[in-house]
Amino acid sequence: MTTAYDVPADALIKKMAEKLKKDKTFTPPEWSRFVKTGAHAENPPMDPDWWYVRCASILRKVYIRKGIGIERLRAEYGGKKDKGSKPYHAVKGSGSIIRKALQQLEKAGYVTKIKGKGRVITPKG
Repeated sequence: MTTAYDVPADALIKKMAEKLKKDKTFTPPEWSRFVKTGAHAENPPMDPDWWYVRCASILRKVYIRKGIGIERLRAEYGGKKDKGSKPYHAVKGSGSIIRKALQQLEKAGYVTKIKGKGRVITPKG
């Protein structure tokens, strides 16, 4: 049986994003067209389907890192903030994007919340 460890991440995320786009429980929030993905980003994402790609990426990370929470995912999706002539500074990604994506994944039945452990993938996921 093929697992997420056997398939290249970009191919898996692309296929999963296509599947999530067909699923009616996944709809990008209204604000997703205008929002940046974190304080380190200068502009919003250019890809119109970035919400589905991010949800698929989060689902893959939940599968690989069993019991991951929002704060850890914020660190994973963070980056370095350009402060001009000053040195770069590490910043976390947007918590709202991750929170809403995880809520949609929970509603679809792909992940579940375990108290004190974070999110884990379900058999459906």
